[in-house]
Amino acid sequence: MMEDKGCAIILVRVSTVIQDYLPQVDDLINYAKKLGYTQFYKIETKESGLADLNDKEGLERLKLFVKDNKEYKTIFATELSRIGRRQSILHQIKEWLITNKIQLHLKDTGYSLFDSGGNISAAGEIMFTLYGYFAESEVKAKKDRFQRAKKHLMKLGLSISGKTLFGYKKQTSEKQKSTLILDEKNSDIVKQIFNWYLNGYENKESPSIRDISLKCLKENFPRYTHSKRNVNKLLKEEGYTGFKVTNNKRKNLNYVEFTNEEKYIITQNEIKYPEIIDRELFDAVQRKLKLNNTTSDKANKHTTLLSRMVVCPNCGNYYTGDYRTVKNIIKNSLRCGGRSKTVPCTNKQVISMSMLDSAIWSLIKTDLSLLSETINQLNPDENIEILKTNKLSIENKLKSIESEKIQLENGLITSTIHRNINLSNLISTFESRIKKLSKDKETLQKELVKVKNQFSISEKKLMNIEDVIVKNIDSIESNRILLRRYISYFVNRIEILLHDKKFTILKINFKSSGKERRIIDFNGRLEYVDSEYGTFTHIVLDKRNTLNIKAIKITKANLIIENDEINLGQLIPIERLFDTRPSDTENKLISRDVNRFNLTKLNLIQ
Repeated sequence: MMEDKGCAIILVRVSTVIQDYLPQVDDLINYAKKLGYTQFYKIETKESGLADLNDKEGLERLKLFVKDNKEYKTIFATELSRIGRRQSILHQIKEWLITNKIQLHLKDTGYSLFDSGGNISAAGEIMFTLYGYFAESEVKAKKDRFQRAKKHLMKLGLSISGKTLFGYKKQTSEKQKSTLILDEKNSDIVKQIFNWYLNGYENKESPSIRDISLKCLKENFPRYTHSKRNVNKLLKEEGYTGFKVTNNKRKNLNYVEFTNEEKYIITQNEIKYPEIIDRELFDAVQRKLKLNNTTSDKANKHTTLLSRMVVCPNCGNYYTGDYRTVKNIIKNSLRCGGRSKTVPCTNKQVISMSMLDSAIWSLIKTDLSLLSETINQLNPDENIEILKTNKLSIENKLKSIESEKIQLENGLITSTIHRNINLSNLISTFESRIKKLSKDKETLQKELVKVKNQFSISEKKLMNIEDVIVKNIDSIESNRILLRRYISYFVNRIEILLHDKKFTILKINFKSSGKERRIIDFNGRLEYVDSEYGTFTHIVLDKRNTLNIKAIKITKANLIIENDEINLGQLIPIERLFDTRPSDTENKLISRDVNRFNLTKLNLIQ
């Protein structure tokens, strides 16, 4: 009677929805029963064999199941390609199997990862790598054939993927392949736009792209043409001449760090389109576009501290910097960037850049503990940097060892396939080199532990908040680029809730913020502790005395403003928030939700 070997996992994978698991499952269970296994747990997935390790749902489910069910130490799969098709991924899976002493049986080849004694030989490792090589080569050959066929079809004007260009529409050809045909109405608009840009229209002899987008709006052309960006793209689209070559960049799924694989693959496809404009008109427009492109210095002359943070309440565009000097007085401000769009924003408000910059930075400084922690993170001690470099260097060397192992295996595969070499000599050489690499790996891992310990000790030395702030704050506040870096680390979005002659109210959404306002119970009494700000915090600025602007923060996620009053459980006039002697009822509400902070003006040259 055959020995009952107990539990086993049946691992099956299919690549597409229309494929069926059942044939694989039945075959594997019958095969496992012949080897003495009687209890089975099935893991079935529909995923690509080329998926990254983090995206392999089946593998994650397998790891979690094995962790909670120690009796399952054997896996059955039809062939290695059912586990994965990329050698780099298969190598990592193999290491996990070996580390956790999990046996792998492949039905179609009769391969087992461990021998009867529970050991894995060099020959066994080589065979695993060989099967991985064949699995990857098979799918690569299929992909290459598919790409060649696709390139050929696109050259004929068939099976053109991606977004359909304005002026065309797709239809299915007699051979059931998609092809592009002219959209009569929109293709005429394309011709019109090219001619307008080159020759002008009515009283516009040389219209700008903005002029043309406005003209399209007035003519009630499709919405696509109302955007300056789209009109600019349209005028540069070579496909309208009937032919173009693409230079598309896509991620290389075979890329692994420290190998010769390129991170991105550039594909050049020749695509045939129905012609809308002739080459002569297209080239003339390109020359004019180049001529009209300003040659002035486009480098940032100024650094706007709150760039892409302050949002217009009317149109949702960001406020942009408006740098001006009037009678030798700096009048830099922030204004809605939507005022220069094709359809301009109606928001004409102007906000002092200096006031807003100073208010946001002063609020950030109310939590010195968090600011100190951030300074250490963004501008760490020199010793910390050295330790980080050493740590990274050791980690890279460890990765290099793993990479060399893979390269050794690939070299052995090539030698085995293409040359008549004695396999026992080949394995002996392989084992010797692997032992050397394993020894080096062990030494590096010990070094890494030492560096991590030193790193931990050095980090503790940087916990003195006062020392960190005193040492760094002046250099940060005197450098616009550095200050911008710190503010952008903290702030995600700023909304303007109110802005008039007397008051400005802002809602700040922080990426990194202090703890929410805490309530601590001392002897049955509630006390409010406030030295921090929450994820959503409001700033109210009192500008009635422009030489002494006052600031308060309100740590509430939502703030309701009605006319000149704020709802804090009951409506309170905004000016009362700054009153030194409010009524008793208001005093309780204000002391609970409202806290003043010092608004320190930044003395940067703006």
